[in-house]
Amino acid sequence: MKLLPFHRFEINSPLDRQAALAAMAAHTEPENWFRWRWPSSKNDDRFEGQISAESFHVRRIIGYRNSFLPVVDGVVHASGRGSRIEITMRPFVFVFAFVGLAAFAMFPIAFVTGDGLGFLIGGGFLLFIYAMTMGGFWFEAAKQERVLRQIFKAD
Repeated sequence: MKLLPFHRFEINSPLDRQAALAAMAAHTEPENWFRWRWPSSKNDDRFEGQISAESFHVRRIIGYRNSFLPVVDGVVHASGRGSRIEITMRPFVFVFAFVGLAAFAMFPIAFVTGDGLGFLIGGGFLLFIYAMTMGGFWFEAAKQERVLRQIFKAD
């Protein structure tokens, strides 16, 4: 089990580099800050973001709200007859800022006050924020890895 909301892995694809990027581009739409979000199975393999000549920066389009949705950065390398895709998943930058600010605000309550109630309230809140971050991130990261493996026709 990983203790941080950060996931790095590789996919070996039978698709060549250009075909792998084209497959990702076929499932990627331009970023849109205002999008109607409807829960639907059609959203399972839809992403929004940018595709460049050798990499991509995307996140999955979901029909519900999850602030801990991973941002996916991928680099596609030519590898024999196929390609090797290095993928990194991490939370959005503002999620790091929010979690850090919440932890910074609760740390004095939990550890500086010196009484049991402060430790219970502050420590409980820190544990809650950590569990919420990890749960929201890994729930989506597992789905996204499965979808990416399907897109790139990996084993």
